Amino acid sequence: MKRSTFRVISAAAALALTASLTACSDSALTEAGEGISASTTAATEPKTLDEEDARAVGEIDVEDVETLSNPVVRWLSFWDLNPANGKPKSVELELFETKYGGTIEYIPTTYETRYSDLSTLVLSGDSPDLFPAADLDTFPGKAVAGMLQPFDDYLDFDSDLWSEGAKKLSDAHTIDGKHYVAVVSTDAGCVIIYNKRIVAENGLDDPADLLAEDNWTWDTFKEMCLEFSDRESNKFAFDGWWFEINFLLTTGTPVISMDDGAITSNLNSAEMERAKNFMLELKRNDLPFPHDEYDWQVYPSCISEGLTLFYPCGIWALYEADLSAYGETDEIMFVPMPRDPDADEYYLPSGVDAYALCKGAQNPEGAAAFMKCKLIAVSDPAAQEIAEKQYREDYGWTDEMLEMWRITKDLTNENPDIDMYAGVSSDVYDMVHNPIKDASYNGKEWSVTRDEISDAVQTALDELNAKIAAGI
Repeated sequence: MKRSTFRVISAAAALALTASLTACSDSALTEAGEGISASTTAATEPKTLDEEDARAVGEIDVEDVETLSNPVVRWLSFWDLNPANGKPKSVELELFETKYGGTIEYIPTTYETRYSDLSTLVLSGDSPDLFPAADLDTFPGKAVAGMLQPFDDYLDFDSDLWSEGAKKLSDAHTIDGKHYVAVVSTDAGCVIIYNKRIVAENGLDDPADLLAEDNWTWDTFKEMCLEFSDRESNKFAFDGWWFEINFLLTTGTPVISMDDGAITSNLNSAEMERAKNFMLELKRNDLPFPHDEYDWQVYPSCISEGLTLFYPCGIWALYEADLSAYGETDEIMFVPMPRDPDADEYYLPSGVDAYALCKGAQNPEGAAAFMKCKLIAVSDPAAQEIAEKQYREDYGWTDEMLEMWRITKDLTNENPDIDMYAGVSSDVYDMVHNPIKDASYNGKEWSVTRDEISDAVQTALDELNAKIAAGI
């Protein structure tokens, strides 16, 4: 079978990424191994908003604006908050510049070296102010390691600025009641991308219609997969690296959670066993795309070719200038992950736009002001109109896609679910991430995987819990 490649991602690279890559979609990545640049100025001159949008932003009310004693916020990351590579200027940056007179000073690092660079700067007394936390590998480990400090002296987490989902997930990032991560907004951590033409040609129900009928569940997902798949015709139900962990989260029970300040393993939960057995059944029916037979690559273009029915992925995959791999513009559609029919609520994996305040930050007031601008940009209707115009003009989204984006965002906000296994330590990440995929990749019984990893994971959690109990 010939499979055309639109965006090939190696297994090693894909498995290194965590569930949420929302921030990475707008990244200006530096070369691997480059480390901290000698220059700490913004990488590019900010691209200005057009006159109409700038005027709309200028009319947004930002209450209690105070002149910043220090207008410069230092941002350490592998991507720039200032626009680069032709990306449009963000509403929050326009607000920060025009309302507070603030600027973002970009300190470039790499994905691989970002934590060692942060540690070096903190220990040297030259701390940056803000650090990205959207990859969900920052908390609680880096807080316990002394790289972060709480936001609470500078942000009011009980104010009306926070949406329901952002408030819930910010509160999930607390130790001793202090917030070490500010989640300013949620987004779909994973969606099911599909081609409407292919669905119709195969005589299947449109998932968007099933969602509207409250019938987009594990069961209807499986039924569609079974009806579509045909090994002899090289047709498989779903492709991608993002399915397993995000599917687990629809139970409402993550692999690792934090409850009342204690890190908890849910590897032995009934929810985990039920979800893993369901995925094993999918594998036994030969439904997942067999990556091992195709050099461990993914093939989004098979969606439009009618060889793969679904492509589970972060919503960031649709924040691209070229979506042609998935089909013609009016064919591309997505829905949230299917609902767990046995769960008490419709839980969804959440992507986050999230930030951490660095230990010893030199301008925490400026960092908090920028966070406030982020929160306003998420909630203000004028700002949302600008964002939706960007989706249409820059990404080619249809009105139908925008409406599904709103629906998915609202559903995610109601019951957002994230997993903290990546944030505990790199050791716990290694123990959990690939073994969780074994049912789908290798058809391995969950009870075997669970027994292999649960004791070692618990030992690591006990050690970190002891450090938390001793005080940060």
